[in-house]
Amino acid sequence: DVAARKVAQLASLLRMSRKTVLYTGAGISADVVGQAARGNRTVGFMNSPLKAAPTFTHQALGFLGMKGLIHSWVNQNHDGLAQKAGFPQELMNEVHGSWYDPSNPVVLYTGCLKKEQYH
Repeated sequence: DVAARKVAQLASLLRMSRKTVLYTGAGISADVVGQAARGNRTVGFMNSPLKAAPTFTHQALGFLGMKGLIHSWVNQNHDGLAQKAGFPQELMNEVHGSWYDPSNPVVLYTGCLKKEQYH
């Protein structure tokens, strides 16, 4: 089976890797926290995005992180779902801030560039 061979090959590569880094964005959280980055701020927000549960993807990647197969995660989401799934906080880099880490607050984007940075 092609899928089984691909999974076996991926598992082998993960075991051999000394520095596996994930780079993820809204796609892995969209089903549970909505598409806020795309302007629709209510889809998927059941009661509160803070109460969202990790997706299967978060759970799988969290498991790999706990087993030492993922060495760092660069995440564009600030929903904390990776950590809720067990991914170690010290391996997480949340580039847009975090709802759960006071040392890395989410800063709202205003849609404006600084005039000194463009011509």
